[in-house]
Amino acid sequence: MIPTARHFHNPCYTFGMIAQYREDTLRSALQSLAETMPDVRAAVIVNVDGLVVASFPANADDVHDPTGEHSVAATTALIMGLAERTLERLAQGSLERVMIEGAEGTIGVYPCTDDATLAVLISKGAKLGLALTVARRTAQEIRAVLSK
Repeated sequence: MIPTARHFHNPCYTFGMIAQYREDTLRSALQSLAETMPDVRAAVIVNVDGLVVASFPANADDVHDPTGEHSVAATTALIMGLAERTLERLAQGSLERVMIEGAEGTIGVYPCTDDATLAVLISKGAKLGLALTVARRTAQEIRAVLSK
């Protein structure tokens, strides 16, 4: 179907176009992150309820994969909640980043807006400083898209 002038005056159609544009822009930002840093195994944007907003690579089919988007999203929501409560209780200000290093890699979690968070899984042996810098920059891009 080719959109006509009638479509663009329809609020539902316009909202759908805006939502699709946002989704495409978010996926593009995550893809750019992964292409810039090949050691990024996965990047997921998560809402406050632990649901996936966007991910790269998209692997929604395998819900049992521990590094799949749904597992990362649920875990990220838990991490954010605990980190924010801890910082508040210890009077350390607002959350800027959570980084957890394990034997097989690192997870970096960045708040983008009040409602969205970026989680990045980074392989062991990666240039961690560079990966975290690129992730922070991507979180800022996501913030700009979601704040519009």
